[in-house]
Formats: sequence, C-alpha cells, structure tokens
Amino acid sequence: MAADDDNETVLYEVSLDADAAIEGPFDTWLRDHIADVLQFDGFLSAEILSDDTAVEGRIRRIVLYRLRNQAALDAYLRNHAPRMRAQGVEKFGDRFRSERRTLAHREEFIRGAFSTENCLNCGEVLRGQHCSHCGQRAKVRVLSLGTLLRDLFGDITNFDSRLWRTFRPLAFKPGTLTVEYLRGRRTYYSPPFRMYLILSVAFFLLTSLGGSPGDDLIFNVDKEGGASLQIAPPGADAAAPGEAPPAPGDGETTASQPSGAKAPATPAAQTRLDPERQKIVDSIVKRIPEKQRSAARADLEKELGSLSPEEVAPVKRLVNDPCGSESLKIDFVGPTGEQYEDKLRDTCRKIVDDPRTFGRAVYQNIPKMMFIFLPLIAVVMYVLYLGSGRFYVEHLLFFVHFHAFFFLSGIVVVVLARLAQWLDGTGVGGILKSAENFLLLILLFYVPYYLYRAMRRVYGQGRIVTLLKYSTLGIGYLVFMTLTLVGLLFYTALTL
Repeated sequence: MAADDDNETVLYEVSLDADAAIEGPFDTWLRDHIADVLQFDGFLSAEILSDDTAVEGRIRRIVLYRLRNQAALDAYLRNHAPRMRAQGVEKFGDRFRSERRTLAHREEFIRGAFSTENCLNCGEVLRGQHCSHCGQRAKVRVLSLGTLLRDLFGDITNFDSRLWRTFRPLAFKPGTLTVEYLRGRRTYYSPPFRMYLILSVAFFLLTSLGGSPGDDLIFNVDKEGGASLQIAPPGADAAAPGEAPPAPGDGETTASQPSGAKAPATPAAQTRLDPERQKIVDSIVKRIPEKQRSAARADLEKELGSLSPEEVAPVKRLVNDPCGSESLKIDFVGPTGEQYEDKLRDTCRKIVDDPRTFGRAVYQNIPKMMFIFLPLIAVVMYVLYLGSGRFYVEHLLFFVHFHAFFFLSGIVVVVLARLAQWLDGTGVGGILKSAENFLLLILLFYVPYYLYRAMRRVYGQGRIVTLLKYSTLGIGYLVFMTLTLVGLLFYTALTL
C-alpha cells in the first residue's frame, strides 16, 4: 500500500563544498541562510554536520532539513529555492558548490522506546508512549474502576491541583482570575468556561437532590386569563386554579353568592344536588388538598344548590374545560401571537392537571436562561466601558468568573442545607442550619461587594467612577434579568 505523502516527513540534504579561506564568513552566512529557510511553511528543523573527508584546502558542510511532507519540499523547490541559491552565489561566487538529495522517512528508533508493534488506531509503527502519527496512547487497556475513580477525584483530593488553586482566588479575591487570564497566565488556573459549566452543573444537581425545587412552584391560571405563581411548602398538595374554596374560617370563598341569595345555616339544611351539579362538585373536590375536601365539599354543595340552571352553565363549562376559548382569555401576546394560542392552551391544561409541572419545567430551563443572560449583561458592561480598548469577550469573561463565584457560593449553601435536613433533630443538624443562615447573611452583603471589588480590580478605575458604573450595571441586571425571566416563562409555556 502506498504511503500517504501528506503524513510522511522527508529529509532534504544539502552538501556544501567551499574554499577553506572563506570558512568563517561562509559558516556565518550558512547559519543565517538556514534560519531564513526554516521560516518557509513545512520546514520543521535543520542540522549542520561537518564532513572531514574534504580535500585539502576545502571544507565540507552537510545540512539536513526535516520537512513535514514531500508536498512542502516541492513547494519550496518550486517557489523559493532558486532565489535562496542565488543569494549564496551573489555573496561567494564560484568559491563554493552544492549538491542536493531527498531522503524519505521510513522508521525512527529511539533507545528505550523501540517497538515492533503497530498503533491500534492508525497502524503506524509505535515509537514511544504515543503514536507519532495520530497521538493515541501506545498502551490501550480497559481501565479498572479504581483508575476511573482516581481520575475523577484526583483534582479534588489533590490540594495542589488547578481546581483548588482556582477556588481560592475565585472565592476570596474578586476579579483576580479575570486579570490573570487576560495577562496570559491561563494554565495555572482552571479554564473559566469549563469551571463555569462544572460549577453550574454541580449546583443544579445538588439542588435537585430530594426532589426538584420546581415542585415548590405552583402556577395557576384563572378564567380571566390571569396567572399566579404560588410557592408551596414541600409535600403540600396543590388545588386546582380558581376552583378550590378554602376551608371554613379562612374568611373567603372562591364561588360568590348570587345577589339576594341566602345560604342555609347548616349543611343539614341544604337540598340534595342533581347529578349534573354533583358531578361538578366531585370534579372540583378531587383537585383540593385531601385535608380540606370535607369542608370544601359542604361549601360547594351549598353554593351550587343555590344557583339557577343559567348560573350553573358557566361553572360547568369552566370545570369541563378551564382552558378553552370560552373559559380562558389569551390576548396578552397580541395579534402576532395567535399562532401560539393552541400551544398555550395545551400548556394550560397540563398546568390544570398538575400545577407543579410548570414549575419543574421552569427550573429545568434556568441553565439555558443563564446562557442567554450572560451575553446580554456583558453588553451592558461593554457599553459602560466604551473607549477602554477592551473587547466584548473580556467583559463576557468577567461575568463568567462572577457567576462561577455565585454558583460556588450556592453549592456551599445547598450542601449545608442538605446536611442540616438529613441530620434534622440532632445537635449537628441544628449547628449546620445555623451555619447555613449565617452564611446566607454574609453572602447578602458579600456578593454585592464582590462585584464592586472585581470591577475595581479588573478595570482599574477610581471609587466614584466605579460606583456610578456599578449602579448602572445594577439597573442593567434588573432589566435584562426581567426580560430573560419573561422569555423563560414564555419559552417554557411553548415547550411544556
């Protein structure tokens, strides 16, 4: 099988025979000549050898050039060699002559790394620990579980690793990582975007332990097209939107009394409902928290028992299809949003069936929202520092580090919260809960200071100027965060 010229190095040998009287100037010129030749594309290295077989009064020099492939040598011989040779002739005339030949690379043997094996990936003869052709390791084996775990936790358990070297300035030296990266010191610390991804993934995984935080968000839609977001305690049951009356003693009901109607004084005084009204009551009650169903059923039966058939009709329509066009108005998206109406009504029905499903979906989409929010807030910083000579990506890098710090702080808080929850009822659990509350109090002041201090360190402006830009940035945060959240809710509603 013919070798692929594009992947085979070649040796280009030039033998030079010169008058011994010009040895000094000739060697000086030759070194400069080789340096110029190495600037051409495809040349990898060069070596000067002396040949003692030269006749008396003459000197012999042999130059070995190594090139990437034959195509690179052909390009040199065609485009540059005549001019380079002419320079030597112009300087020394006929006081030297040269001969040239090309040697194709076949194999290379290195002491201690000789192998007769071939690479399992590309078939190249192996020389050393890695294939010189494709880069794959020479020894390919199935890793043990212990090796995988050591690779996984090596950076965590090694306190001299890049991971720990990065966390210290990230947490306690605002802006240092950004400054170091822009100065070119990048290998010493973890890459910023990789660190951001790792910390954000770790944060959302930890917050999902024991159930999604989105389960605590209950999104309700009423018959007028309005929406409400309720934060329920973990484990609480959700009532159907606009249908569940509170238990007696709450001071209000969801269904209003008709004008002039007088409610019976006791449940025993009410009349028996017809099957149609009883079906409405059953449909509503099954969506109410179990501990409130008995009282809610009694109140609903009183209300429906006092309504006329004309007044019962819209209630029946609302119960049967709370998200239909006659029950729910959707006009906030404007004329151009009519194409989304069917999808939004489908989403509404899913929310009616399970009011927590929308909260879960919102929480799952927050990481996507952050990938949109970061470039937007970086635009604000770019505008604030117009004329500073900084590129947009430098401001984006600033916020990547800042939000990585935010996720790192969140991870510590969540770990304390989860440990306190698991050890609830013990002395250690109480200590951890106190530590969590104390840390939240510290972060309430430290996070705003962190952002201000990072701006001072990275952009190097005075306190007053930085405070003014800091305040403007806060407004930008509020505006773009609001816009991003609205987009998040709309995107979730369309993709639920």
